[in-house]
Amino acid sequence: MKRLLVLGTLLGLALAGPCGQRPYTLETEEGLLGGEEMAYDGEVLVFEGRACLEREGLYLEAPAIRYLEAEGTFRAENLRGEAQGWRVEAEALLGKALQGVRLSRGRLKAQVERLSLEAPLQGEGILLESPAYRVRAKEATFTREEARLKGFLATPCPCGEDVRLAMDEATFLVGTGELKGEATLGLWGLEVPLGEARANANRRPELRSPLVLASSDTGGWTLGLQDFPLPKPGEEIGRWERSLTLLATGLGTPEEALRLGLREGNRGAEVRFGYAPGVQAQWEDFFFAASPLPPDLDTPRLEARYTPTLRLENLTLRPFLRYAETGRSRGLTLGLEGAYRHAFREGPLGLTLSPALLLATYPFAGYEPYLALGGSLEGTFREGDLTLRASYAGRLEALSPTPPFTWEHRDEFQRLQLEGTLGPWGLGYTLENPLGQRLDRLEGSYRDEALGSFRLAYLRGSLEEVRLSYAMPLPDRTCCQALWLAPEVGLNQEGLTRLGLTLRLYDGCLAYEVRWQNILKGQYDEATGQSLSFGLSLR
Repeated sequence: MKRLLVLGTLLGLALAGPCGQRPYTLETEEGLLGGEEMAYDGEVLVFEGRACLEREGLYLEAPAIRYLEAEGTFRAENLRGEAQGWRVEAEALLGKALQGVRLSRGRLKAQVERLSLEAPLQGEGILLESPAYRVRAKEATFTREEARLKGFLATPCPCGEDVRLAMDEATFLVGTGELKGEATLGLWGLEVPLGEARANANRRPELRSPLVLASSDTGGWTLGLQDFPLPKPGEEIGRWERSLTLLATGLGTPEEALRLGLREGNRGAEVRFGYAPGVQAQWEDFFFAASPLPPDLDTPRLEARYTPTLRLENLTLRPFLRYAETGRSRGLTLGLEGAYRHAFREGPLGLTLSPALLLATYPFAGYEPYLALGGSLEGTFREGDLTLRASYAGRLEALSPTPPFTWEHRDEFQRLQLEGTLGPWGLGYTLENPLGQRLDRLEGSYRDEALGSFRLAYLRGSLEEVRLSYAMPLPDRTCCQALWLAPEVGLNQEGLTRLGLTLRLYDGCLAYEVRWQNILKGQYDEATGQSLSFGLSLR
């Protein structure tokens, strides 16, 4: 025993770690054991006073660590330290395993029922919390770079597991938050095999219901699937590039049509049957469309377009070459669309300038060139709870107000906005199109975390109108069942001008939404009538 103590002491002096600097050290199979005091308790060696256990990738500290040399086991309580880059807190060290372990690393937090001190560290009964998921695993092997999980199940739901991702074995890259493995996606009682898949513990999956059920102000219904995901092996959950669309539109009206489309990234094709039949396809920067019975004189019977995008720091250029045939015009279009953005900030002051232009010429077609100039200018001031913002945006058709094709047409407009907020209070004024269909809007708002958001607006355009709206505070994610309402009403001296209501029901995982609006009297050419839509999204 004396020989071991001497050897441990000499070795401890040679080590640069904090445990090696303790007055008393002992080399064990699980690492260097040390403390400021050492005593015997029968067959047990007791280290006290910042007692520690250290090896490469592991450092633990406790008020006292008891070591039974004959068995090579430990006993300690209230341990703290680091293991493979994770901060560690443990209720106890029994034998060669930590019990009741809490791990943290960046925004990741985990609870482990039992963590063995073997190299690499072996864990059992793991519960991991990240910004995007709650994770359960039966077993885990921890290294500094990754964790290998067995019996893995992850859910983005704050309560329950109606949406879940299951993997028999998963590899978790701690630095990036990436998860890899053969996965199955669970939706309520369904299990959808995905094959090889990825997820990111730091990024919420973009899961939305592809089912569409809505009515428009024209009285027609839309029903079907839009952007229904078709996962490919190795893709990240919720960021699938390939999707299917099967949508019936205008149901109950003379404009009934069926859309069938397939898209993958910036490539796709769609066929339309019924009203305004036709086909269209896109291959990165190339677009083609044809319709034997276009719905109006401005929709092309035939269109081919090439629109690459060029970016140079703050400058974006989109040259385009297009051939189109409509009921009014036909010919070749050669043009350029460009935008520049410059942002400046100095202390509380900020300034953003964004000029833009579009130039279209029509070689061999005999049409006059078309030029649209526009852009925006915005200034902000932020100091404490005070925020001031002034912005102007507009567009001018400098050469001709009516190009031969509607694709490049950019309507003229002007918009001036003045806004100010102080704490929960806000006041804003908007002036649109002072030289045309002028619309003035003056709006005040108040927001309270407990009461919700209140808005009162006065509008003067084709009619004078007062709009009142309210939105309940969004429920906390720890609340597993909640109801959320956002009503809106508009009125003037003649009575109601509009009614609206958005209703959401939150369960432990999803938000079910119904949105209804009835516009009785609109501003200028605003469509009147009722509309209804349903939505489903992940909380």
